[in-house]
Amino acid sequence: MPKRKSEQAELNDICHITETTTLRKPKKMTKSAVSAMPTPSTSQQKAAIAEFTSVTNANTSAATKLLKQHNWNSSNAINAFFNNPSNAAANPARKSLDRIFDTYRTSPGESPDELDLEGTGNLLQALSIDLEDIGSLVFFEAVQSPQIGVITRQGFADAFSDANADSLPKIRNVVLGKRAEMTRDRALFKRVYNHTFQLLLEDRKKAMELDQAGAFWKVLFSDAGLKWETRNTPWLEWWLEYLESEWKKAVNKDLWRQTLTFAEETLKDEDLGFWNEESSWPSVIDEFVEWVKSKKRSGGEAMEVE
Repeated sequence: MPKRKSEQAELNDICHITETTTLRKPKKMTKSAVSAMPTPSTSQQKAAIAEFTSVTNANTSAATKLLKQHNWNSSNAINAFFNNPSNAAANPARKSLDRIFDTYRTSPGESPDELDLEGTGNLLQALSIDLEDIGSLVFFEAVQSPQIGVITRQGFADAFSDANADSLPKIRNVVLGKRAEMTRDRALFKRVYNHTFQLLLEDRKKAMELDQAGAFWKVLFSDAGLKWETRNTPWLEWWLEYLESEWKKAVNKDLWRQTLTFAEETLKDEDLGFWNEESSWPSVIDEFVEWVKSKKRSGGEAMEVE
C-alpha cells in the first residue's frame, strides 16, 4: 500500500499547479462575431424602432443608429440613450409636435397615429399651404406621406423635430424654405417629384390615370419647380398634347421617372442630340421624339418661348 504524502509535499504540489497553470479568460465578442449574429426581420426592426422612439422621443434615424449598435436590442439601446447626457434632452420639439398632430386628428379612437384627408386638409389650411401648390408636395415628401392626404405621427415628428420646428409658424417656415430651394436644389426636386407618384397611386394599382399625371406634371414642371421649356420649345405643352392625343394610356412608375430624366436632357439639349434609336428610353418617349420631329419641327411650328 503506497504511503500517503506528507502535508508539506501535498502543499508543494498544489503550489506548483497554481504557478504553472494559466486560467483562461472568457473571450470578448468581436465585431465580426456580432455582425454574424442573425439580423432581426423587418417587422421586428420596425417594432424596435417604434418602441425606441416612443420611449425616448428620438427620431427614426437616431433610433436606427443606436439599435444597430446594440444588435436591435431595444432595451440595451434605450439604456444607452439615457445613459448619454447629450441624448437625454434630445428632440424636445417632439412633444409639441405630438400635441399639434393630436389637434388635427379626426378619428383618434380608430387611427390615433394617423391624419386622414380631412385632418390633413385642416392642418395645411392652418399652415396656409394650398393643396394645389407645389408647397403641399414638398410637405408630403418631408413627412413621407404614404398617400395623398394621409400623414403618420412618426413621419410628422421626424420631419420637423430635427429643425426644432415645434409650432405651426416654424413648420410653415421649414416647408416654405424647402419650396424656395426647389428651383436650385435638383436633388430635392427629384425627391419631391418621385414621391409624388407614390402619393397618387390608389390601393393595389401600379399606374395613375393620365389626366391625374398631367395635372401634377403642370405643378412640378413649373416656375416653382423645374420649368420644362427651352428658348424654342414648350416641352411640357407638347408632351401633354402628345400623350392626350396619341398615347391615351395610364402612367406607370418607370414612365413617371423617365419623364423627369428626359426633361432634364431636353433642358440641356433642345435639339435632341442626346437621343438615338438605340437609346433605352421607354417606347412612348421614342414615339414622342418622332412626333416632335415630324409634327412640330418639320413644318416650322417650333416657336420662341418667352
